[in-house]
Amino acid sequence: MIAHLTLALQLAAAAPGVLSVRAAGRDTSVPLVPTSVGAAVPIERLAPAVSVKVERRPNAHWAVHVAGVDLDVIEHVPYVKADGEVIPLAAAPFVQGGRLVVPLQVVTELLPRLAPDRLSYDSSRGELRVIGGADAIIPASTTAPRRAASAPRGRATRAHRRVVVVDAGHGGPDNGMTGPIGTSWKIYEKDITLAVAKRLRTALRDRGVDVVMTRTTDTLIALSDRGRIANEHHGDLFVSIHVNAANPNWRRPGDARGYETYFLAEAKTEDAKRVADMENASVRFETSVQAEKDDPLNFIINDMAQNEHLRESSELAETIQAKLGAIEPGPSRGVKQAGFRVLVTAYMPAVLVEIGFGTNPDDARFISSPTHQREIANAIADATIAYLDRYERRLGAATP
Repeated sequence: MIAHLTLALQLAAAAPGVLSVRAAGRDTSVPLVPTSVGAAVPIERLAPAVSVKVERRPNAHWAVHVAGVDLDVIEHVPYVKADGEVIPLAAAPFVQGGRLVVPLQVVTELLPRLAPDRLSYDSSRGELRVIGGADAIIPASTTAPRRAASAPRGRATRAHRRVVVVDAGHGGPDNGMTGPIGTSWKIYEKDITLAVAKRLRTALRDRGVDVVMTRTTDTLIALSDRGRIANEHHGDLFVSIHVNAANPNWRRPGDARGYETYFLAEAKTEDAKRVADMENASVRFETSVQAEKDDPLNFIINDMAQNEHLRESSELAETIQAKLGAIEPGPSRGVKQAGFRVLVTAYMPAVLVEIGFGTNPDDARFISSPTHQREIANAIADATIAYLDRYERRLGAATP
C-alpha cells in the first residue's frame, strides 16, 4: 500500500498536462485530467494513434480493448483485471462526460508491460510510442456503444444481451430443509428449488432474457462454484432460490410462514444470521472442494467488488419482495441482509429468495403446487425485468 501511495504522489508531482502519442502518421496529443492523486487519461482519446474499443457494461464494469490488450475495469475500484491477473492501480478509474478515465499509470506502465512488442513509454518526453505504427495493432471501433431503449417485456435489441443466472439451492446429498412439521407427508428443499428455478428459467426466456442455470438436475454444486459459474457467464444478475425453515426452538415453530429476500451484507438480526447459517451449512457436503488460500489482495478486491453491487442488490431484493407480495398467501418478512456463501463470489447484483417456510403446512402446500410455482417464477421474472429496465434507464441517462 505504501508503494501505491508513493506512485500516486510521484504521478501527482510529475505528470504533464498532455500525453503525446506517437504512431507512424497518426501522432496525437491527449489532454490529461488532473486528480488529487495524479493525472488521469480518457482512454478512448488514445485513438486513432492507438486502436481502442471501450464498451460500457452493467454494474459499473467497462470492457476495454487497447493495443490488443483486454482489460476489465470497474468504476471507483482501484484494480484492473488483465488476462486473469488482478493488478492494483494508484487510483480508481472514473467516468467524466460519459468517457472512462483511467490513471495515467495504465498508459505509462501497465499497457507497455502487457504489450511490449506494441507499446513503449518514454518518461523523459512524456510520450507513448506505438511500435510498428497503428496499423500493427488490431483495429477496433473507438465508439462506446449505447444501449437501446427497453421495449415491453425486454424484447428490444441491445448492444448487451441480458443474462440472468438462476441458482436452485441445495441438491444431491444436500436435501436442504425437510418439512412440514407435524404432518405425515414431506417435501425436500432441493426438489422445490429446482422446480421453481426451471419455471423461472422459462419465464425469463419468455421475456427475452438469456438464462444460465447453476444446476438442472439433482446434483450437488459447491457454494463457491455457483458464483464462479455466474462470473464465467458474465451474468447481469444472480438469483438463488431457497425454502425457509423455522427455528425448532421457537414457540410453535410450525406456525412460522412467509417469504423474504436477502442480499449480501453483514447480518443485522439474529434471525437473518440464523437463515444464513442454515443455508451456508451446505458446505459440509462439499468434501472434495478445498477452500482457496487466504490472500489479502483477493479479500480486498472481493470486498470492494461486492460493495460496488450492494445498493443494486438491495434494490433488486426490494423489487422481488414487492412482486411476490401480489401472489404469496403468507406474510412478507421483508428485505434482509446476511452473509450467504453462495452470494459471496458472484460479482454482480445478487439476491437469495426464501419463497416460503417448508416447515409450515400451508406454505409447503403452496410452494409444492406447480401452479403456484409458476406464479412465484413469474413474479420473480417480472421483478427482474423491472429492475433491469430501471438500471438501463439510469445507465442511458449517464451516457451522452
